[in-house]
Amino acid sequence: MAAKRKQQRQKLRVRSSDKPDPWLVALTGLFLIMGLLLVFDTTYWLSEKYFDDGYQMIMKHVVSVVLGLIGMFVLSRCRSDLLERYAQPLFIAAAVMLLLPLIPGLGTCTKGACRWVDLGPVNFQPAEFAKVAFVIYVAAALTRKAGQLKDWRYGIGPTVLVILLLVLLLMKQPDFGTAVLIGALGIALMFLAGVPTWQLGLLGGLGVGAIVTAVAIEPYRMRRFLCFLDPSEDPAGACYQLIQSYRTFGSGGITGIGVGASRQKAGWLPEAHTDFVFAVIGEEAGLFGAVVIVILFGLLAYRGFRIANRHPEAFGQLLAAGVTLAIALQALINMGVVVGMLPTKGLALPFLSYGGSSMLVSLALIGILMSLSRELRER
Repeated sequence: MAAKRKQQRQKLRVRSSDKPDPWLVALTGLFLIMGLLLVFDTTYWLSEKYFDDGYQMIMKHVVSVVLGLIGMFVLSRCRSDLLERYAQPLFIAAAVMLLLPLIPGLGTCTKGACRWVDLGPVNFQPAEFAKVAFVIYVAAALTRKAGQLKDWRYGIGPTVLVILLLVLLLMKQPDFGTAVLIGALGIALMFLAGVPTWQLGLLGGLGVGAIVTAVAIEPYRMRRFLCFLDPSEDPAGACYQLIQSYRTFGSGGITGIGVGASRQKAGWLPEAHTDFVFAVIGEEAGLFGAVVIVILFGLLAYRGFRIANRHPEAFGQLLAAGVTLAIALQALINMGVVVGMLPTKGLALPFLSYGGSSMLVSLALIGILMSLSRELRER
């Protein structure tokens, strides 16, 4: 069995001549170009206001893109069996990193949330890196126990414990949005791996109950939920950001008011450069531009699932699907929040929002997909 496994791994060895999926490369390049334009557009006035230099934030973003591209290049040449082999150490390191923001003097707190680690010139968000490690670890664990997944002691049980560990660490920060995303990714991966649907249905019901409880016991989450139901509940307070998002997105009409012409980004719409950049897209490029963004993310998801479907090994299939879902679900949640289809959560729009950690992780996920796409030649 070991010799057969080694022989199979030999087939998946990636050669320097192998090329990644060209659609994946093109879509990533297009997203990066649009992201640079959007970040410069939405941060110039902020940089001018807080740093007396309109280019400081965009330059930091450029550095993140360059570092992310280096990481993407390295991961695109990393064989899937190496990721599977080091899945557990990566997960343990990610879990430990989630404790760092809670350490006084090391963690940075903003607006009541301690999600960042301050290392002088470097400020990063460990929760972003936890998503990558989680997907790799769960894909490896479920693949290893493929023949035992109907038994809850080997399938759903251990996976739920892993999810709970990360969710508890994330809720200490608190980072409710990423906690929900981790839970959704875990359930999706178990479904794709073959865990019985009745078990997942029960888990989903418990998850919904946990979300309702988490919202009910925290006043600010309850206010956000009430704003989701009726934004006129508190238009000058808790619902202000959502109302401004509606105004920003809706003011663009069908074709938008023009690139760079947004008025709402200059102080009227909170977090216009991060969580609500999609609203600025709607204002400047209109409904047409917003639909184009949705289509591009849809194409990215299609190519990712195509790689998952065509990969010759179970781990590669599950990993490709998990990586694709990590990007697509986050984008879907972000855009859903902006247009009022989901309650407000603090999740960036991949590739297009300002934020170094988000950019590094988004490009790392693309690098993994590229590596998996280079392993398809055996089919």
